[in-house]
Amino acid sequence: MKQYLTAHLYSRENFFISIPISLLLVVISFSSPSFANDFQEGLDAIHGTNYEKALEKLIPLAAKGHAASQYNLGVMHEWGNGVPKDNVEAMRWYGLSAERSHKDAQNNLGAMYSKGEGAEQSFVDALKWFVISAENGSEAGRKNIDIVEKRMTSQQITQARRLAREWVRKHPKK
Repeated sequence: MKQYLTAHLYSRENFFISIPISLLLVVISFSSPSFANDFQEGLDAIHGTNYEKALEKLIPLAAKGHAASQYNLGVMHEWGNGVPKDNVEAMRWYGLSAERSHKDAQNNLGAMYSKGEGAEQSFVDALKWFVISAENGSEAGRKNIDIVEKRMTSQQITQARRLAREWVRKHPKK
């Protein structure tokens, strides 16, 4: 009985502290499904080739740092789906998403560096991103490591792997 009374007795200070926390929890619980719904609607629009609707849904999410939205905008720009084909813009979106640890964006960023699309060709940068992508579980990243390393000197490989380690150290998994 004593625990029950203790748990439900509030001082004035605790009451006013608990209201903002409760309000924050309500806002979060209502906004998260919308975030997910908007993203799913954006993906569905891409698959249905309704690129105008996809952009309408994905751009606001990407602007808020939603990595998967950023990745999909990168794909749209790389392939010219609903937007003019623009490898520089694709690299920008992939880069934002890759910085948020999106493994497919990391792999695609590496691929663009390896081909010199959207940036100067750099096997060092390509390998760096392939290694990071593979560390995050990308099978494509693992395969691309083998491909790009065949085009590199041992010094370039060492440099790229060092850069990848530094990046991983600065971006710990959550």
